[in-house]
Amino acid sequence: MSQPPKPQLYRDVIDALVENCKRGQGQICAKRAREGVWNLAATPETMPDQYKFNGLLARLSREDRETVAEMLSQEYVRGAFAALSVLNDFEVSPFEDGYEGAAYHDFVGRLDDWPWPES
Repeated sequence: MSQPPKPQLYRDVIDALVENCKRGQGQICAKRAREGVWNLAATPETMPDQYKFNGLLARLSREDRETVAEMLSQEYVRGAFAALSVLNDFEVSPFEDGYEGAAYHDFVGRLDDWPWPES
């Protein structure tokens, strides 16, 4: 027996999370890591944490910065996954279930370009 269709809101939210992970907010920190500068305006007085991030990135090789970028990007995905997991655990409609088990399963599938079911 097939899963009844989910409301368009379900698909829209998951697709927006995927878009953010792949091309939106989820890529900002990764881009900064790749470029080797976290925040050009950071100084030890105004933004000491971000100033330290600048120093760390400056000391890393291009390959190491790419590794850090991948880590940051993956953590953003994990955050979206965790949010969908919490919505599922609390049975928040329409995220209490999904086409492929739970909403976070559908999210992972959409990250891999899985098509939405026709029905």
